[in-house]
Amino acid sequence: MNRMRLTILIIIFIWINSAVSFADELRVATFNYPPFQYEEQGEVKGIAVDIVRELFRRLDQPIKIDFYPFPRAVKKLKAGESDVIFTFYHKKERESFADYTKEALVDQTISLFVNEESPTAFDGDLSKLNPYKFGLVRFSYGSIFDAAVDEKLITRIEYVSKMDLNMKKFLRLRFDILPSDRWVAYYYYSKVNLEEGMSVKLKELEPPVQSFPAYMGFSKAKNLSALRDKADIVLKEMKKDGSYQSIIDVHLASWGITEAP
Repeated sequence: MNRMRLTILIIIFIWINSAVSFADELRVATFNYPPFQYEEQGEVKGIAVDIVRELFRRLDQPIKIDFYPFPRAVKKLKAGESDVIFTFYHKKERESFADYTKEALVDQTISLFVNEESPTAFDGDLSKLNPYKFGLVRFSYGSIFDAAVDEKLITRIEYVSKMDLNMKKFLRLRFDILPSDRWVAYYYYSKVNLEEGMSVKLKELEPPVQSFPAYMGFSKAKNLSALRDKADIVLKEMKKDGSYQSIIDVHLASWGITEAP
């Protein structure tokens, strides 16, 4: 009987400590990537930020979101100095230190954008667009577009360091085609257009180049797989009850988009 009571007490102790650890403020690491997550005048904003906040609110789990350069954010998760990271692409080598959500936090779509008056068409074959000039920022546009650049299927490229500069060049007709994540393009278009009042309008070509999911990662060093599982349940519920799409729609409306492309 004493052994049974001891076992029960141990189980209760483990359960209480697990519950307390979930109630403590989680350190959530992210990086600057508007419009998914960014800081503006000291305020943390973004589509992914609002989804993450609502998710943990439903779990009654306090969080603190901190911004780092991406390599440092990953390093802190790996060391257990951060509990969660977002937005986080799935890579096999990261599974050694991160428990990924099964539900995607956001789905990112890489599209090609042209001037609304442009007759340019796209049938999915990037090599056919080689005669046109592309404007790129020095980061990845997904495996398909990156491969087209590496294999010289696309050769006329102008690089800049920031997306807002790239959008300004595009609106000044300095190049023909703007590859971008869909929401990133609409966000920067609304931002630059508001600042400078340009008349050029975006046209998104179909089909998209590539779509891929981004997730939340939970630190294996902190043994948060149980919390990850709860986050998956809530994220799925948010997508089902419409609150997930409502968050996206609010951001789209703030950019002047009343209907999602």
